[in-house]
Amino acid sequence: MEKNTARLEAFSDGIFGVAITLLALEIGIQEYQGANNLNLLERIIEKWPEYFTYFNSFATVLLIWMGHNKIFEQLKKSNHWLIFLNGFVLLLVVLFPFPTKVVGSFIGTAAQETAVAFYAGFTGFITLSMLLLNLVIVNNKSLLISPEKSIPWLKNMIKGQVLGFIVYEATAVLAFYYSAIALIITFLMWILWAVISMDKNEHSIDG
Repeated sequence: MEKNTARLEAFSDGIFGVAITLLALEIGIQEYQGANNLNLLERIIEKWPEYFTYFNSFATVLLIWMGHNKIFEQLKKSNHWLIFLNGFVLLLVVLFPFPTKVVGSFIGTAAQETAVAFYAGFTGFITLSMLLLNLVIVNNKSLLISPEKSIPWLKNMIKGQVLGFIVYEATAVLAFYYSAIALIITFLMWILWAVISMDKNEHSIDG
């Protein structure tokens, strides 16, 4: 069956690529006076929070893109609400470098709690945007190539996204009390998304 979502998929992939590129642009060390091998090495090491948050955010965006890609593999066409909510997903994804930079800059400072809370909370809203996108698809089965095979997987993904949103927002609150633990939780959330993404193999639209 012919798919009519190619342009939307190409546009979305481009935005995901831009978001991942922007994550890396903020990492760097400007030229400074008195630079030598030892103090440059120290400055490189001091940047570890930025490396950690870049790696964390890159993995998060990658897993979101994987889920997004698998969703669109099952679509034969789009409608107004799907395009609108897909745009909402992309809006938040392309803004993700902002909370990434904030948390990378303020780890180890007196503002760490707020930075981690902002990062976790923002990630939760990206999860919410994907949840809304899936709800539109589940409630418009005519958009799907094979509804009887796709709906069970989509509903399973929705359950995971509901759980993910709750965990991220709870983590944002936790960050004001135990910011290091909250940051670790955002890292461990990869496990959830990896499991959700892999589950697609059991409900392939190809059979």
